[in-house]
Amino acid sequence: MLTRYWFKTDRGYGFGVTALSIADAEHLLAAAQFVRGRDFEVVEVIENVDVRTLDQDHFAQNMAAPHLRGIWFPLLNFLMRVS
Repeated sequence: MLTRYWFKTDRGYGFGVTALSIADAEHLLAAAQFVRGRDFEVVEVIENVDVRTLDQDHFAQNMAAPHLRGIWFPLLNFLMRVS
């Protein structure tokens, strides 16, 4: 079963990931080239995040479908394939 995760970071907006588990979500983030080398710390992980609680003016326009496995914020589901 897929779960939506929101990774709050100490810099930037954070990351939205849908994955099979928290370990799977962390793997997807680690595999994302745009994340590598960035200087940030994850300060909180919200499991089963309700995307309606996110800032709709910014996030709704810049996210992929959160029901599919992958990184949905920022919009990367269509830019990368991760196994």
